[in-house]
Amino acid sequence: MTRRVVAAVEDLLFKSKIMETANSIGVEASFPRSPKKFLAVAAESPPDLLVLDLNSSRFEPLKLLGELKSDEATRGVPVVGYLSHVQKDLAVAAREMGCDRVVARSAFTKDLPKILAGGASDAGRTGGAEFGAEGEVGDGA
Repeated sequence: MTRRVVAAVEDLLFKSKIMETANSIGVEASFPRSPKKFLAVAAESPPDLLVLDLNSSRFEPLKLLGELKSDEATRGVPVVGYLSHVQKDLAVAAREMGCDRVVARSAFTKDLPKILAGGASDAGRTGGAEFGAEGEVGDGA
């Protein structure tokens, strides 16, 4: 069965990178245009991975994380969020709200094929910069 990813991304550059990478590795990616549609798509048929742009103003990612993790249908779906490497407070808040993996934008872009193919579990971690529980940037190992 084809691996599915649903992404809450409004930045066209990142949307394009995700779409291109997903297509090249045989992953189905969808990009609902609103938080309501994102939640509906994710709950109707839970994907293998959810991707959140933690800087999105349209999707309000922290609120979205709370809703995803409180819904029985989406609670167990791994969530990867990406943000600027200097946003340590946002990284901590995202982890507290249930984001399984928080990575810097540069690491997200570099490791995108592995992220999309492997999800957010420890087994799928890559060597890119990740934010730990306290907001410190680690090497992802």
